[in-house]
Amino acid sequence: MPEIEQTLRGEVDMTALEAEELKVIKAKILSKKGNAEKNREEFLEKAKLFQYGIPRAYWDIDWKDFVGDPVAKKKVKKYCSFLKEALECGQGIIFSGSHGTGKTALSVLIAKEAIQQGYTVKYIPVAKIIDMLMQSFDSKSFKENLYIVLERVEVLILDDLGKEYVGVNKQLNPMVQMNFDSILRERLNRNLVTIASTNLRQDEVLHQYGQSVFSVLLGVSKFCEVKGEDFRLIRGKDFWGKVNA
Repeated sequence: MPEIEQTLRGEVDMTALEAEELKVIKAKILSKKGNAEKNREEFLEKAKLFQYGIPRAYWDIDWKDFVGDPVAKKKVKKYCSFLKEALECGQGIIFSGSHGTGKTALSVLIAKEAIQQGYTVKYIPVAKIIDMLMQSFDSKSFKENLYIVLERVEVLILDDLGKEYVGVNKQLNPMVQMNFDSILRERLNRNLVTIASTNLRQDEVLHQYGQSVFSVLLGVSKFCEVKGEDFRLIRGKDFWGKVNA
């Protein structure tokens, strides 16, 4: 993809550390026994997941691996079938619910579908965005790259909305809040897709982020509750059951 097109679609060059990490991933995959062409295809697929920030724990999951809320899963699969239309009108999803119900997994499945369809994607925890916004105040080039990604990437995945540090009053620093609001409004204006996950209820999101940010969030995404037990605890229970048997 030409550099100017990459910029317009929210892609920036990897850092030196990320480039070195990708070299390690490449060497590990290409050195595997078996079909060299299949290994190459696997590397290209995982290089894209790495570039777009998808957590490694989710690199190999597919729809069949999601065993959580069947209603939410059905809704998300249907949403993915209308992904092109979602990008034409800038509509995403905010997954809400308890810990471990599969909100992140559903977000990643949307991301993987978007990548397969050729869209640019960025997965990033909200806490990291807040830290990066604070850091960007002192660096013009860093700020430019940050805003290129956050304002232009076609599918932005915001993980753990509300988990970031918000201070003693449980609200964002006004400067950070203003920048976060600006980013969301720009995405709304560009008809880009924003996917988010949160453990907060809608009223808690409103209290924490304020009316302005909450209103824009509702403009770019609709809430989808994900119900069920904490899958991480269930998985751990199965593992320790084998160990203790």
